[in-house]
Amino acid sequence: MADLATVFHWTPTDCAAFTLRELMDWRERARKRSGAADGAAHGARSQASSRPRRRQ
Repeated sequence: MADLATVFHWTPTDCAAFTLRELMDWRERARKRSGAADGAAHGARSQASSRPRRRQ
C-alpha cells in the first residue's frame, strides 16, 4: 500500500475495493515506475548490513 501511495498518490480508501490480485498487480506497476530493482524495495536494510566490515 505504501508503494501505491508514494508512486500514484493513492490513499487506502482509493484502494479499498481492490482484490488482493489487483493490489499485487498495482504494486508491481508502482515498483517498475519507481525504478526500484527486484527485491530492493522489500523492507529496510538492517544497520549491521550497511556498516563497512572491519579488517582483522
